[in-house]
Amino acid sequence: MKRAAAGFGVVALLGLASAAPASAQALPFGGWTGTMTPPGGEPIPVTYEVGELDGALAIVMRALMVQEVIPFHDVRIEGPELTFWWEPGIRVDCRLLRTESGSFEGSCSDGNSDSGAGALTMVPPAGGEQ
Repeated sequence: MKRAAAGFGVVALLGLASAAPASAQALPFGGWTGTMTPPGGEPIPVTYEVGELDGALAIVMRALMVQEVIPFHDVRIEGPELTFWWEPGIRVDCRLLRTESGSFEGSCSDGNSDSGAGALTMVPPAGGEQ
């Protein structure tokens, strides 16, 4: 049941994303690719769905080793900076910066980890660079 609800949420997010006017998009909507690197670990390939939910920017992440989608909370973009938090068992705050190519990269931290910060990269869909 939980998996079905998560799947419905992604479908709803995508449905809303396709209906949003281009002028309202702070990021290109659709499927992004990238990596998640845990503190002290190796990069793990991930995908992202960027869209709109209840009038706000919304992003979910998928990783092969995790069955459920991972929602990002309080997603904000101001200038070149993308911030949000997610909760893989503990709250992790992320700050990514837009690169010249239109992708984003940056660090994520729980603020207390002895092993340092993790990292995320997000590459927009082809033709979606802004």
